[in-house]
Amino acid sequence: MAQPMVGGIYTADPELLSLRATMPRFLEMERAHRSIIWAMWKASRAAAKDTPLHKAPQRGTSGARYSLFLTFDGGMQALVDSIVARLPPSAIRLNTTAERLTFDGESGQWIVRTNTGESIRAGAVCLALPSYAAARLLREADAALAAELDAIPYASTATVNLAYRRASIPHPLDGFGFVAPYVEGRATLACTFSSVKFAGRAPEGHALLRAFVGGALQPGMFALSEEAMLAAVRRDLQDLLGIKDPPLFSRVAKWTRSMPQYHLGHLDRIARINARLQNFPALRLAGNAYTGAGIPDCIRSGESAARELLINCSRES
Repeated sequence: MAQPMVGGIYTADPELLSLRATMPRFLEMERAHRSIIWAMWKASRAAAKDTPLHKAPQRGTSGARYSLFLTFDGGMQALVDSIVARLPPSAIRLNTTAERLTFDGESGQWIVRTNTGESIRAGAVCLALPSYAAARLLREADAALAAELDAIPYASTATVNLAYRRASIPHPLDGFGFVAPYVEGRATLACTFSSVKFAGRAPEGHALLRAFVGGALQPGMFALSEEAMLAAVRRDLQDLLGIKDPPLFSRVAKWTRSMPQYHLGHLDRIARINARLQNFPALRLAGNAYTGAGIPDCIRSGESAARELLINCSRES
């Protein structure tokens, strides 16, 4: 159970992951109760005792309940569009790449040079980038910091979205999806029943599925062509869900080096990175490479970085 669950969340090899960095609650449960299963059993009994009967989940259902999974009606682009709308036009450069970052010791300012040839002076900088991209920009300012950032490993993953008529899927889809153990040798790491999990993802009488491929344990699957990847996923869906009909349409998206891997020693590396950052009070890092891989974790890290930069800048002024 552990490997496919962890593989589905982190696209990782659980033998290499740091429990303290990825699932610290489980570590505390084991320390406090001698066993994770024993701790979860006790917690479920306590929760059942405290939950009114009329609010208890119905038998026969599976997956998370009570709005644990949320998303935007218009997709994740809505988050970006909202941020853009709140910023003054002069404060943002869309579709622009930062190619070089240098620190001017005399003025205490950062100089950002872009692919358009523009040079921007900034009193504070937050790098909300993959750690290897941040490393590339910081190599000139602090080689040791860049080396630590570059050492955070990443896995590549792909998503395969498939739309079907509901009648083409014999499975009742009475859950939010499935995860596949590595030992089964399948192309699919996991599959989300997107139109079950989120409202408005498919019209009446249709279903949308999203399969995940690749990850740390199956880089060869990620390397497949889109056509071969789609064919492999369809074989899995036929075996596991009984789907023989071709999809109404499909979309494959490949995300190279998209999932940071919190291997053993990750938190020690983060401590060393934070120690190097003390040399630059007006520099902070944010994103999924450090203290959490999910969207809420990224938002939290961005807010924390902004708060620290505001405090440090107000002290200097």
